[in-house]
Amino acid sequence: MAMVQTHHIYHRTLDPDSQDSLAKLARLIRPGSRVLDLGAGPGILGRYLAEQRTCAVDGVEYNPAAVAEAVPGYRRLECADLEQIVLAERFTGCQYDYILCADILEHLRRPEALLAQWPALLAPGGQVLLSAPNAAYAGLIAELLADDFRYRPEGLLDATHLRFFTRLSLLRLLEDCGLQSVALDATIMPLDHSEFTSAWTGGGWAETAPPTLIRALLGRPEALIYQFIVTAVPAAEAGTTVAHVPAEAVDAAQATLAARLAASAQRALSIALVTYAPDLKVLATTLERLGQALRHAQQRGLLTEARLTLVDNGPGPGCREPLQNLLETAQLPATVDVLSGQGNVGYGAAHNLALHRGGGAVHLILNPDVWVEEDALSEGLAFLAAHPEAGLVAPAAWDGQGRRHALCKRYPTVLDLALRGFAPGWLRRRLQTRLNRYEWYEQAGDAVLWDPPIASGCFMLCRRATLEQVGGFRPDYFLYFEDFDLSLRLAAVTRLVYAPQMRIIHLGGHAARKGWRHIALFLRAAARFFHRHGWRWW
Repeated sequence: MAMVQTHHIYHRTLDPDSQDSLAKLARLIRPGSRVLDLGAGPGILGRYLAEQRTCAVDGVEYNPAAVAEAVPGYRRLECADLEQIVLAERFTGCQYDYILCADILEHLRRPEALLAQWPALLAPGGQVLLSAPNAAYAGLIAELLADDFRYRPEGLLDATHLRFFTRLSLLRLLEDCGLQSVALDATIMPLDHSEFTSAWTGGGWAETAPPTLIRALLGRPEALIYQFIVTAVPAAEAGTTVAHVPAEAVDAAQATLAARLAASAQRALSIALVTYAPDLKVLATTLERLGQALRHAQQRGLLTEARLTLVDNGPGPGCREPLQNLLETAQLPATVDVLSGQGNVGYGAAHNLALHRGGGAVHLILNPDVWVEEDALSEGLAFLAAHPEAGLVAPAAWDGQGRRHALCKRYPTVLDLALRGFAPGWLRRRLQTRLNRYEWYEQAGDAVLWDPPIASGCFMLCRRATLEQVGGFRPDYFLYFEDFDLSLRLAAVTRLVYAPQMRIIHLGGHAARKGWRHIALFLRAAARFFHRHGWRWW
């Protein structure tokens, strides 16, 4: 339906086979009927009914210019204000099979004064047919929630609209005027075809709204109804007939909701953080920096919701309360869960507990001693959105003293690990070139590089589906090498990427600096790794 407003005359075209309101109203009228067309405009509908359906059509229109255009299609056409007219006096003795009111009620200050006159003009078995815009259309509500209410030359917020109706308020208005709806039809408008499309695309309000709010907005049967088309009769003749929302409107709303939730899930992030008697000051900074990064991503429209699962592997219940207090103080823009009481199940197994709780399409594996830069998550999420072939993104990292910290590595040899973890400083300095090659320093600069062999587990930004495909971490690595093993398994089904626009600070130390127990754990995990993936000695 094409519509142009010229001096308050709405010119439309009527395609009898279309799904717009004029065509639907026209199809409800039996050939040869007597019709009263209120708000006739330039007479598009009345002329069609007279010429194509042999109806006897009377009408009322307040605009003299529109009346001049409409006259040829009408048996009788009154130029009068619908707010002032007494229909029974103008159409004395007339009885109509249909009273037609197409997109008129919203232009009246007191539509009830007009509606109350209709029952007396209906012939036995006569019906009221009307259309009215839906003020509860999801696009309009989204714009309102975005702090906007912008009138336009046409549409739901036409500058000449004085009254606004929802389904219930429209039906209630009819009931108050002695009329009962017996059938409900509608025109359906996809959000991206409406005048409110900017609220739903290109970073508009609905692009970043929480999924719960989207579900509430689009989960309503009438969410995509642009106009209601109501058939009503005098209340005394209505019986027990109930007018339901058309099934196609319900189906359209459900399909749109499903698509929006799927799109929203792509911008939802779950975060897993495993602790064991952590340094609370370091962890407080970790959470503070994480909160800043989450807000940055939300403001850029890259993130709709976040969920942090902190898994406490600590030795007893005494650890939970300080962790809980720390999380409350952090005030993260995320849902926060704490898992505790399972004992020290190991780093990988603890992360799997968080992974299996579900979440968004992207999952972050984060160490408690990693401080992310404010834009780190934004950069990573944007990269994953732009590169569907990437399944894991690793950042550039520095240690607490500002030195570059290698998070991507080549496949290790036993010699590389011995030098890296246990050799004295003078020997490492003599073999620095070899270590740099192992730690990928010559590649890991300021350019994006694809397919590093191994990524560090201190910060892994991954697609959840890919992580679940490989089963997450192998739990038989209690500590150390679980990230090496995971990297190799991920590389078999997706691509790993070093993305230096993501920047972090990692305060972690080496096993040799943590005592004999950590050395033993390191050696045991290394043996398991090489036995599983292949030994390389030098």
